[in-house]
Amino acid sequence: MNSPPDQISADVIRNVLDDGRLVVCVGPGGVGKTTTAAALGLRAAMAGRRAIVLTIDPARRLANSLGLQSLTNDPQQIDLATAATGEEATRYLTSTSPPGEHGDEDQDDADGKAEGSQQQDGELWAMMLDSEQTFDDLIDQYAPDKGALESARENNIYRLLSSALYGMQEYMALDKLHDLYTGGYFDLVVLDTPPTKNALEFLETPSRAATFFDERIIKWFLPDHSAGFFSRVFNPGSVVLKLVSKVLGESFVEDLVEFFDTFHYLQEALQQRGEMIEFILRDRQTHFFVITSADPRRMKEAYFFHEKLGALEQKADIFIINRVIPMFAAHDLAQLEDEDLDGMLEEHGLEDPDQARSIRKHLETHYARLAKLALRDRKAISSLATRVGDESIRLVPLLGEDVHNLSHLLKLSDFLTPLKD
Repeated sequence: MNSPPDQISADVIRNVLDDGRLVVCVGPGGVGKTTTAAALGLRAAMAGRRAIVLTIDPARRLANSLGLQSLTNDPQQIDLATAATGEEATRYLTSTSPPGEHGDEDQDDADGKAEGSQQQDGELWAMMLDSEQTFDDLIDQYAPDKGALESARENNIYRLLSSALYGMQEYMALDKLHDLYTGGYFDLVVLDTPPTKNALEFLETPSRAATFFDERIIKWFLPDHSAGFFSRVFNPGSVVLKLVSKVLGESFVEDLVEFFDTFHYLQEALQQRGEMIEFILRDRQTHFFVITSADPRRMKEAYFFHEKLGALEQKADIFIINRVIPMFAAHDLAQLEDEDLDGMLEEHGLEDPDQARSIRKHLETHYARLAKLALRDRKAISSLATRVGDESIRLVPLLGEDVHNLSHLLKLSDFLTPLKD
């Protein structure tokens, strides 16, 4: 007997969270993508994995969904005990040792669990990309001398590049993803990408990483390669140099030459990382989840993303559709007797008959609107299903409250895929 589509989609998500190394959450903005990424990370941690959720979005949605005030560019561990109560809390208590700092006793315990049988306790970590800090860290890691970073911070070109250059966020997100994936501590990385357009640029960035500091450009500016363009344009007596200095300031050219002279060593590092990220994004343990809502405009954008993934030789493993309105029928409200309505209103201190009639009228209006929206949602979902298959779609109903703590996040994760017993 074949499993129903909703069971298949739940199993797909569970299998990915159990065995995958990287989950990339993509899709339109404003559809609960960040919160869903957090719920996926939580579910993986609850199932015994060391999971980290990395968001590229500078908004605080990830921190809010985890019940935190803020997140930084460094991984922060989340206390899973606050997401569960009673037996669940005992089952899901996590290790408090930061990555790479387990003692011998902890290691023996971990080895025993790995050989045996019971799954080890999971961990949930989270962080928010700070592209400027990541760039500083990259400079610090690969600089030939320890004073390079401080020198760089005084360079106007560096400050512009690290904070305002178009695409810098995507490049630095790749760098951070590279470190988390290859660091050896985390079993699963859940990446929350920006809305569709920026996410597509992010996925295309690895192939461009090798040319971030293109050698042909560097050769124009470095003193060692002063023949040709450099000698003609940047010769102290050059008319072009005088013009550039007048327009952009006398220190601009000096900053530019100093910048390329200082940072040409990044070329090889970025090229190697770009090649590694290309490999990671195409690995069989990397999975793409398209997150959307049932709004037809958002669904259209989600399918557009699906097609673009195909053009990049990727595929969407699952479509998670958030905030699906339950089916309503206008006549259902008629079954609510006036006496029952009066009783409910009295419980809230509303005993005026005129108020009761007014509230019923508002209920009928809003109920009819919800019924119409629910029908619209089902049509949009059905249209997507004919293109990608019912088993590729996972529906999450419209929840009655925002997700602002781990308990709420745990409820959301239950709709994504139930935890195994």
